[in-house]
Amino acid sequence: MLTNYRAALRVPGATAFSGASFIMRLPIAVYPIALVLLISTKTGHYSFAGVLSGIYVLANGVGNPVLARLVDRYGQSRVLLPASTLHVAGTFAIVLLAEGGAPDWTLIPAAVVCGFAYLSVGSLVRARWSHVLAGRPELTTAYSLESILDELIFTVGPLLATVLATQLDPIAAFIVAAVLVGFGAVWLRGQRATEPPAHEVGGPRHSSALRYRGIPLLVLATVGMGAIFASAEVTMVAFCGQHGASGLAGVPLACFAFGSGVSGFVYGSRTRAGDMLHRFRRQSLMFAVLPVLFLAAVNIPVLAVLAFVVGLGIAPTLITSFGLVEQIVAGAALTEGMAWLATGVSVGYGVAAALVGRLADAHGARFAFTVTIGSGVLVGALALALHAQLRDPAVESESAVVS
Repeated sequence: MLTNYRAALRVPGATAFSGASFIMRLPIAVYPIALVLLISTKTGHYSFAGVLSGIYVLANGVGNPVLARLVDRYGQSRVLLPASTLHVAGTFAIVLLAEGGAPDWTLIPAAVVCGFAYLSVGSLVRARWSHVLAGRPELTTAYSLESILDELIFTVGPLLATVLATQLDPIAAFIVAAVLVGFGAVWLRGQRATEPPAHEVGGPRHSSALRYRGIPLLVLATVGMGAIFASAEVTMVAFCGQHGASGLAGVPLACFAFGSGVSGFVYGSRTRAGDMLHRFRRQSLMFAVLPVLFLAAVNIPVLAVLAFVVGLGIAPTLITSFGLVEQIVAGAALTEGMAWLATGVSVGYGVAAALVGRLADAHGARFAFTVTIGSGVLVGALALALHAQLRDPAVESESAVVS
């Protein structure tokens, strides 16, 4: 079962760039909760803390494809340090302003800079894997490995932020996160041998990733995936609260992430046959149906089991999404294309999180699960539409740019 993983990690430099990217992107799961803890502690206002966290996430979603396009144009090594320096500066600006008791509104520009300048590190590392494993079956395994690491990040990150903020100081979470980003950026920049080549500006092969046929639909599908993640997580927390056990909310959430990690590991351990487009359609339709199971939750133990089962659909769907981008988009826009998927997930997550909390309060957690189910229907419908759009051989090549 580990053969494919060993083969991928034996590639010269693979362990180094994967490790560097893991360190650099660990703070992605630290910042949102650290912002809430820092601002609520310093100002006493949870409402503004939530707004600022949302602004940070939105700015990051906007910045991801912009910076990724620069990476495709100039190369990772030329963008990593300037962007990360700006990000770290924004991070410390938030700390200094909050610690100094500055007016709330002054934190907004700092949060925008911090979020916008935080590179989509997952896109950078997947682009490296695509470069060093081009045309090899281990590429799917490499994408699976990164999905497993993503799940680990979103499990460890919030815990790290909470421990640092409560046991030391809310500022500590920001300082540690900034140090991790800086260290990871310097380490990743040093991995020149595995860096994908930069691409010349201009020409048909330097079109934006969004102009490639199928990418807009794929991005919309990731919006639906993000909505599934957010609505399921928020509703599970509400479900536990309505059953008088808010402290147990971490159990189904952990099962949700664990299910994704297990499926990602198994998916990457086998060499997959068949067209990537068909695999994406199959995985998306499975993932679209699974959220219906949440309606069977009658208590927290059952919810935890169901969360694990639904979580099994996450990683394979995301893995095939990135694999599809790698097939559709030319190398000159590959990092940008992958960054758009991350942006889609962020947008869907933010919108669903804002909606489902109100529904859970007004109508109960069981009703709020309908948002998760509806998001699944959206993902399935978009997967079918994408398959119909790309199954024509005339538009399956990477040169199929929308004019």
